[in-house]
Amino acid sequence: MRILLIVAVLTLPTLLPAEKKQLPGGKVLPHDKYIHVVSEAESPIEQVYIRSKDGMYVAAAVRKPKGAGPFPALIHFHGAPSGRGMEKLVTWARGDDGGPMWERFLSEGFAVIVADYRNLGFRVSIPDAEMATYVDDGLAVVEWARQQPYIDANKIFAYGVSLGGNLTAHLIGRTKLAGAVLGAPAVFEFLSVERPPRGSGSAPDSAAAPPPLQYDPQVAKKNIEAMQCPVLLLVGTKDSLIRVDELFHDEAMKAGKTVTMLIYENGYHDFVMGPQGHAGREEPLLDATLDALDKTVEWAKARAGIQPAR
Repeated sequence: MRILLIVAVLTLPTLLPAEKKQLPGGKVLPHDKYIHVVSEAESPIEQVYIRSKDGMYVAAAVRKPKGAGPFPALIHFHGAPSGRGMEKLVTWARGDDGGPMWERFLSEGFAVIVADYRNLGFRVSIPDAEMATYVDDGLAVVEWARQQPYIDANKIFAYGVSLGGNLTAHLIGRTKLAGAVLGAPAVFEFLSVERPPRGSGSAPDSAAAPPPLQYDPQVAKKNIEAMQCPVLLLVGTKDSLIRVDELFHDEAMKAGKTVTMLIYENGYHDFVMGPQGHAGREEPLLDATLDALDKTVEWAKARAGIQPAR
């Protein structure tokens, strides 16, 4: 099995700028062998609290590879609800719930920062410019990372999932990163999409045509034009956010941005993370999860100028 996995990694197709590609997936896999692959003796978890714009402190769990660095870094912003607290961030950093993403990036030579943010719902564009939002929390984490001697300030990536994807989309309009990964981003507010009432429309895999999305093109254009780095966009066909994410891709293309969109068959909302320990939710590790992770690592390493293993 390990040989087959290595072959799959080495034969991944090169991702082209602004590519939109449909990929297969849906097979459930055991997650045990993909987690706890980096011991805490080798990479202990550092628990830090980072001061945000208004004096509030944001929790983050940090792991780094062995050595002095400087290393490229991946900052991860989880989905809703926000305000998870340090204990949960630590379990993610260790892969305790079965999600392989954090340890995989660590084993690939990246410092990994699993960050929290305040709970303000979807309110990020607030008329009062002095009022702090969770985008300010994300910016504070980025600035903290830039100040760490073991992190290469020019090779910082953000990875936002669901609501964390909305945060990340705004974040890259306010600071320049090496790249951003958006996993099924809930970019309703970013695009000013009017969300349909509960129970309306169709399921993602339904044959019935859903109602067209209503959004403000001027707000979407303004926010997208501010983005300052390439984006890798990942979504599954069983995710109700797929139409919003396709709208994001299409509007970004119109604005001349570099966005690579990969659509996986049978991927649930945040399949890219695999198991995360959400109570009452089915979130298996899929073959699509591992394929998306392979491609994400390949994309980030190319952006960071890291040569692939031979």
